[in-house]
Amino acid sequence: MVTDTPVLQDDPWSRVTLILKDRWASNPVSDEALIRARLAIVTAGRLRPKALLFWGVPNAGKTALKVKLLREISQRTFLPGLLKPPVVLMVEAPVEADEARFYEAILQAGHQYVPSGNVRTLLRAVSSFLDELRPDVMILDEAGNLNAYVGARGNVCLNAIRRLCNVHRMALLGFGTAAAMTALQGDEQLENRFETFELRPLAPPEFREFVELLTGAMPLRQPTSWSVSMLERAYELTSGYVGRASYLVQEASSQAVLSGSEQITEAILESGELSNSLAALRHARTRAGRRTRRSAI
Repeated sequence: MVTDTPVLQDDPWSRVTLILKDRWASNPVSDEALIRARLAIVTAGRLRPKALLFWGVPNAGKTALKVKLLREISQRTFLPGLLKPPVVLMVEAPVEADEARFYEAILQAGHQYVPSGNVRTLLRAVSSFLDELRPDVMILDEAGNLNAYVGARGNVCLNAIRRLCNVHRMALLGFGTAAAMTALQGDEQLENRFETFELRPLAPPEFREFVELLTGAMPLRQPTSWSVSMLERAYELTSGYVGRASYLVQEASSQAVLSGSEQITEAILESGELSNSLAALRHARTRAGRRTRRSAI
């Protein structure tokens, strides 16, 4: 299933705009991730709500998953049996291993006044805000930043996250790279508390079904026939990851419209422009793997 399937238009740039629109294409990895997110969120309000970390390499599909989750919550289709949609607080994990900075990030995410003062003052402000908002789930974005949370100060920050979720009975969904896993594994309590879900690459049969499904939603005038060599090339360029595969289909479809071929061809997949774009995504993975944790002060 693909959401928001576009309609053919005459103007090529209008069609390119439609091609580049965010879409959700069903696939085994993302569909299972959504199920896991639902299972976590239904624990909100319990004494020990679930905490779940979605992790993977850059462009593995984390952003698409998060957008899909938030869209379904806003449209009240995420958990249809609930009387009201879950209340979501989305916070970006600060890069500094500092408890006060984490509380500031929560207040800023909620567009709240950030008082000057010590950690206790900020914690009171956060507690008051959460008591009023009563969120069901905290989404911790850029959870890879937690890789900076080492040493005594880092442990204080990690425990602050755990404590807030326990006290206010919020489910916690984190989105990050393998660096987030490293941080959580450094704290025994958090490692035992967090469930993890890897946004792995699709297996070749899954990959073929995914790109064919997504290509079918593109406003191209000619159907694309994915040959074995084309699929092998696409898999080589994307390593099978959902986010990269989506990018490949969108970029190749845009080239198909602008070049007049009106279908994805082997020549487009072999083009230097597409190869360079996908190479940049692969290099992002390499750079992310080389990042080291910051020393605690």
